Amino acid sequence: MKQELQESLFKTYPKIFARRHMSKEYTAMCYGIQCPDKWYDLIDTLCAKIQSYADQKGIICEANQIKSKFGGLRFYVTYSDSYIKGLINLAESLSLKI
Repeated sequence: MKQELQESLFKTYPKIFARRHMSKEYTAMCYGIQCPDKWYDLIDTLCAKIQSYADQKGIICEANQIKSKFGGLRFYVTYSDSYIKGLINLAESLSLKI
């Protein structure tokens, strides 16, 4: 993903992307968002939903890795429950249609 698109996501969702400055021993976010630009809106919407839910529930959910694998989005986080897993599964499925 283009650097300016990534920076927009990082700025909008600093809690989700808090791990992006950590070393590769702790997270793959040090490599940035490794997927096509065309998924920007999908990832933006997913992050908005996750952050809203996390804030409401008082939990911390940080991205560990965001990449493309086998033509689809893969979005790995530090914490997930059934709701967050459902959001991620939906976004990963939708990425195959974009």
